[in-house]
Amino acid sequence: MTVYLPDTRPIDASFHHPSHRKLLTSESASDAPRARIDAVVVPSARPVRSLRRSMKLAQKLKCGLLAMCSKAVTAREAARLGTKMRVPVVAMDVVGDAYGLPAFLTSCLVEEHTEFTRPSDTSLKRNLALYLSRLAGWRRVLFLDDDIYDVPPVCARAAAGLLRRYDVVGLNNEGYPDNSVVCHLHRKLGGDQSQFIGVGGMAISPLANRSFFPNIYNQDWFFVLGTGVPLRIAVTGKMKQKRYDPFADADRARREEFGDCLAEGLFWLLDNGLPIQSADEAHWEDFLGRRAHLIGYLSAEAKRKAGTREGKRVRESMHKSWMTWRKITPRLCADYVRWWQSDIDVWRLFLLDHPVGLGLKVALDYTGWHNVFRSEIPWPHRASSGVRTRDRLGLNDGWQGPAAGSKPNGKAVGVSEPSRHTPAPAEP
Repeated sequence: MTVYLPDTRPIDASFHHPSHRKLLTSESASDAPRARIDAVVVPSARPVRSLRRSMKLAQKLKCGLLAMCSKAVTAREAARLGTKMRVPVVAMDVVGDAYGLPAFLTSCLVEEHTEFTRPSDTSLKRNLALYLSRLAGWRRVLFLDDDIYDVPPVCARAAAGLLRRYDVVGLNNEGYPDNSVVCHLHRKLGGDQSQFIGVGGMAISPLANRSFFPNIYNQDWFFVLGTGVPLRIAVTGKMKQKRYDPFADADRARREEFGDCLAEGLFWLLDNGLPIQSADEAHWEDFLGRRAHLIGYLSAEAKRKAGTREGKRVRESMHKSWMTWRKITPRLCADYVRWWQSDIDVWRLFLLDHPVGLGLKVALDYTGWHNVFRSEIPWPHRASSGVRTRDRLGLNDGWQGPAAGSKPNGKAVGVSEPSRHTPAPAEP
């Protein structure tokens, strides 16, 4: 591998793509078709009061809220708040177990390189929510983070309606920008930096979409890529993200760098009209050199312009980015992409080993999960999706559903399913 040194020359589009928005289709929420949402899904780690905004939205949407809880919030607290606010809530304490989900090669790769590890359980929470949503037969769910607010119900319904034409539909973030530490600094220093859609506000069809969230920064970008290329994704409506300080903890830059390199490198290919299959070691050799130039320039500019207390934190963050970048190799990136593609097959086959459309109560019984709490408000009744076995997915192999009392085992076999998803069921 070529040894790069920090480069202080000004950057341009040949070194960094400040926007990937051309990969999105922008749709007007006022003109989009409307569809009901079966559940608002929130992976929560902040105090329970942070769920109030999402519960109010669920109330307006006349749907329930699924809260995957850990750290500063418990499932019992979330269920009690749902009762107080008169909102149907199912909440689960996620305490680190895999809960029967398959093991992923990408997780093993990251765990082997401790410099890239992240103390985060959001990917587990989101994958659990995808699995439960599919078991229950939910057609459309809205993923929201617990720091998102001001989501108009009409925008949420428009995003759900657009799932008839798109694999994923994100909401426009009009609040604090959702970017990596490196991209935040690029904007702060005067660069033209945009945002892509994120799972902080994203509508998904669990019955149709069989991608998953890997345990890495930019996991939502990988989820989108896993739906298939060319991408069929849209952005509509609006939401706001709560303000935070991206430079408050310099270690944040370390935790983000590997995932940011991988996601930006893959989207670099798509921006240039190239397939994911082009992400070989030669591509990563080239892209990592461009990334080194970006980090070097931003580090030099931050050092030259910032003599304040904030400036010190910015420089510490960029130092963490640079030191982490030095440990990323083209071979490691190529391996991750290859293993991620294998994990997609593992996840899809795992889903096909389990029933669909059981309804929420039966789905929860089927999982056998513990630490699940419900508010006293009944979950809204929805008509059955009617999709219960592989036969309805065009994959009938004689499978007739689970045996009485059976539980998910998290095992997968080595056969791939079709790469493109089944269209979302029509509105009854």
